[in-house]
Amino acid sequence: MILDDPEALRAFDAYGMFNSLERAAEQVDAAWQARLSLPLPENARFVDKLVIAALSDAAAATELFAALVAETLNLPVAICRGYDLPAYADGQATLVILLDHSGDTEETFSAFDLADARGTQVLAITSGGALAEYAKRSGVALWHYAFNGVSRLAFYTQVTLLLALVERLGLVSDPSAEVQEAIAQLRLSAQNFGIAVEPTRNPAKRLAAQMIERVPLIYGAGFMAAVARRWQLSLQQNAKTLAICDELPNLDYNLLQGLTNLPDSVRLAAVCLVAPHHDHPRIALRQELTRRAVMEAGFVPDSILGAGESALAQALTAAHFGDYVSCYLAALYNTDPMPTPAIGRLIDQLRSAR
Repeated sequence: MILDDPEALRAFDAYGMFNSLERAAEQVDAAWQARLSLPLPENARFVDKLVIAALSDAAAATELFAALVAETLNLPVAICRGYDLPAYADGQATLVILLDHSGDTEETFSAFDLADARGTQVLAITSGGALAEYAKRSGVALWHYAFNGVSRLAFYTQVTLLLALVERLGLVSDPSAEVQEAIAQLRLSAQNFGIAVEPTRNPAKRLAAQMIERVPLIYGAGFMAAVARRWQLSLQQNAKTLAICDELPNLDYNLLQGLTNLPDSVRLAAVCLVAPHHDHPRIALRQELTRRAVMEAGFVPDSILGAGESALAQALTAAHFGDYVSCYLAALYNTDPMPTPAIGRLIDQLRSAR
């Protein structure tokens, strides 16, 4: 099996996805070190709301950021995954953040134009592309980060930069200790789940093997619900397979009943993401009761725990584990994790229809 052979895995991974995963800790470290040199909008300290325009991987990073700061940030955070901004995104009290790795996403430019028309403050965060040039010409603040790796794994950089922003604005206490713990735990994660670790000692490889010909169902509570959505995205893009995600306790009021009349041909691979010491006390009970209910439906859920003590370390290591699982599953499906031809075709059609 290909998971037993590190050289075969590297040869199969033409775009270096595994190399980028191995450098996730370095991404976080570099982004955190760069934060003090990045410019803020002139009046950013006077904002009373954050509106973040982001799609796909950037939206996943934004959602995790919002979940991580939900209990400490006294400003509302809105995530916009489309062309429009909410009506309340208006005037200098609003900071619109354009988070776009490539800098070439059309929805981002629509949000940029609306923010400009409404007179909001604007910050562009990107690795380049047309967005960086547009921001320079428009005179808005630009956080231009360097990234040497597979684009969808800029997720770790983006989460870190969003945390750096609210720390720079004085909206949260200094999370440097949590960031350093996350960096250390991500290094351990790469050692424990990397391609050189044989399947018998590598939980990520074992879980990927269990997902073959099954539909992954990923769920968690609190900030782990955002991590579950990151898993869903990674499985869909990297392994090119359908994946479902949900959130506790919401899952217990909806999806749980939906398992009743599943077609016989549908088999699930259920995974519960757990945040030790951070989940609400009632969530532990729900996790156990939900596990029993899923087992009664004929499926045995796996539980994946975040590593470390801080919410940031647990969230990023759980996301990292999921990224490894998605790439190993891609290998088992004999699918290069990087290319996304179906997405590319649709984007080309959109561009040709302008």
